[in-house]
Amino acid sequence: MQKAARQIIAQAETHKLPTLPHILLHLLEACQDENVSFEKLANIVRYDPALYLKIVLACNRDCAGTDNLEESLDRLGLHTVKTIAITSAVQQYFSRSDRRRNAFLKQHWRHAIMCGCLAERLARNHGYEHPEEAWFAGLVHDAGQLVLEAAYPDAFASAPPNSGEQHNVDAIERAQFDTTHNHVGAHLLISRKNNPLLADAIMYHHEPLAKILDAHPLVKIVNLANQLSQDQPEDTSEQTLNAAKQLLGLSVSQIEDLTRDCSAQIEKVLDEYDVELNHDDADVSYNIVALDRSKQDQLAEQIRNIAMLDGVHQHLSRIQGKRALLQALQRNISVLFGINDCILFLYSAADDNVQTLSTLENEARLQHVKIPLEPGRSIVTDALLELRALHTFERQQAQLSVLDRQLIGLQNREGLFCLPLISQNAAIGSLVLGIDQANLPALMNQQGLLRRFATELASTISVSLIDFRDEQDIQETPDVEKILKTRAREVIHEAANPLSIINNYLEILSIQLEGDDPAQQDLETIRSEIHRVSTILENLSRPSMAELDASETASVDINALIADLSHMFQTSLFGTHEIDLVLDLDEDMPRMTTNADAIKQIYTNLIRNAVEALPAEGQIMVYTQDKVNVDGKIHVEICVADDGPGIPAEMLPDLFSPAATKKGEGHAGLGLTIVKNLVKELHGSISCRSSEKGTSFHILLPRNIRKL
Repeated sequence: MQKAARQIIAQAETHKLPTLPHILLHLLEACQDENVSFEKLANIVRYDPALYLKIVLACNRDCAGTDNLEESLDRLGLHTVKTIAITSAVQQYFSRSDRRRNAFLKQHWRHAIMCGCLAERLARNHGYEHPEEAWFAGLVHDAGQLVLEAAYPDAFASAPPNSGEQHNVDAIERAQFDTTHNHVGAHLLISRKNNPLLADAIMYHHEPLAKILDAHPLVKIVNLANQLSQDQPEDTSEQTLNAAKQLLGLSVSQIEDLTRDCSAQIEKVLDEYDVELNHDDADVSYNIVALDRSKQDQLAEQIRNIAMLDGVHQHLSRIQGKRALLQALQRNISVLFGINDCILFLYSAADDNVQTLSTLENEARLQHVKIPLEPGRSIVTDALLELRALHTFERQQAQLSVLDRQLIGLQNREGLFCLPLISQNAAIGSLVLGIDQANLPALMNQQGLLRRFATELASTISVSLIDFRDEQDIQETPDVEKILKTRAREVIHEAANPLSIINNYLEILSIQLEGDDPAQQDLETIRSEIHRVSTILENLSRPSMAELDASETASVDINALIADLSHMFQTSLFGTHEIDLVLDLDEDMPRMTTNADAIKQIYTNLIRNAVEALPAEGQIMVYTQDKVNVDGKIHVEICVADDGPGIPAEMLPDLFSPAATKKGEGHAGLGLTIVKNLVKELHGSISCRSSEKGTSFHILLPRNIRKL
């Protein structure tokens, strides 16, 4: 059955496990908030078995997710969580949606939450030290059903999962799938080499009482929680009460209290996520069907908005200058909301006011308009101060300031709709739309899209550092350095997107591979290198590495770092160039507090240089050495040497300076300059020795680096 379970998991593609639209809507909405806390995200994810399982499977082995979900989400990062949410939403929207499937998903969801709640309460009552792990095990104990449903939707639909005696259900599953949902669910975690006891709890949650009397507490907790969740709170069976007494020593009154509390919690969750349950096939009221269809329609709208905002992001990320921004604004607002005119007010921290930019014909007359950031001065500033959208139709004409009336008149509309622009908790300004009252209902129905559009606009203005000087002055005095800096910002901004996508697909690929697959180590190395590239791009906007936060230093095993990178090079650089690598790493070298990304960049540059200088069948020797005394101070040494033809004598004096390279097209000649600067920032030194017998680079780093 284990072989069949593995095949079904591979066929089902576990990142496609179904999630109720009701939950996805909450998660998507939360992910759009750039200031959302991981606590809030955890409070959503922990109530859905498919989402929680996807988070656990996406985590590395040191980030299991079952003890501290909030911490696991933080380690994954908002981008990955958002990708999981969007991917789940797209899969859910494009998967089949019918009355029977919706009923199954809702019943499965309710049963999962009930079992999770009971497992957590039983764990706390029993003194089990990992109650959140018990919640997770209870929540996903039937996750194998979701996998079977995803792999064989038609066949699974013909075998109701929670009807009849359990041995009958198991027999049906074995006959149809050659395995059971217990085995499939357990193997999901076994394949990732998570806690084996967790997999056991899922595997044996239907096991007879006599066989689990001496099992691990987590197995007994989940088994009992599953039995309790099958019964009605007011009518617990004698068999279940007997199991509760023998497994965990619980009395009837304790069981009644537990089930009553969990049932009350279930009702709160149902109400919070607006889920109406079907109690049987006949009980499918028109209102329930309509509500389910409404949630599916809302999910479709969310997906459409995400797609449109991605287009807006691509458009706005390329703008340069005031006029281009305003033109882009006008086009996007017209397409998204059917509004033709807008006025952009930007906040000036120096003057504590907002000042205008406009797409109107008479924008020159508006350039002198400045509004102090004080309550009651204008609806423009009130929206920014109150951090919410405001419109003039909710105010009497007499309540509007003269400026507000002038803005309405200038746009030849009946009123104003004002959106605050906030990025990273910093005030950017306000976007003012000129609208007629007939436009208001449509805009009010698009509040989510409006907020996200405003966030995207604020982020663009903040991140891109758009220069709003008069464009005529720029044309008359072209600044090559400024143009290059602008282009560099564009590249950095655009490169972040594919890197994020690549990283997310690596997570998915990792899930699809067996946990002990040798490729897992390679995927982890690639993930690490993508993170390093992202960090390098971020650091381009900083004057030097000296401005890095102290948090970017950590205890680093330099030998392990070199070994991991060398393994990656074996299958990439060395294999294609027929290069042999010899490592001689000092086993006594201690861990050092330093910047791991800097060490990686230094080593990678030196290795690449050596590979490009060597003929086929060349050799690179890398060694590390501890306790190197230089002027009475103890250092560690990293050496990268090759047996190539050596560096021409005329190039040695300028070796670490940015100069023309001899490597040919495609090489900037900056690698060794970068290496020197990085070594300097690490308070170390680098030297080179070269002859016709080969070249070696020697890096000395102080053993105790106090500040970077």
